[in-house]
Amino acid sequence: MAAVKSRSYPDVPAHIVAELNADRDRDVLARMQHLAEKKRMRQPDISEAEMADYLALAENCQNLEQWLKFRRGAMEPANRRGAIAWALGALAIVALLTTGLIAAIAVSVSGL
Repeated sequence: MAAVKSRSYPDVPAHIVAELNADRDRDVLARMQHLAEKKRMRQPDISEAEMADYLALAENCQNLEQWLKFRRGAMEPANRRGAIAWALGALAIVALLTTGLIAAIAVSVSGL
């Protein structure tokens, strides 16, 4: 497997870059870098914390903490209760179809 080329994002705060996995989210990082460059051109003295909140706002979050919670929540495995419900629903459908197949075979055999 080829090594993933490391790219720096100088205008994106380090804690945002650390949160994003460059392999999976390089398009998000590239978009954030573009937004950060534009913001830095308009406001060169912006602090890193203000930049982080600005970029979080661009991702529809109010601040960095809300963005981190959203990102970490999105990475957690799916809700087990929902997965169990899907599995039970699929099992019920398969059982219903199997019962119908058995009934159809029984009717066709008894007709002979």
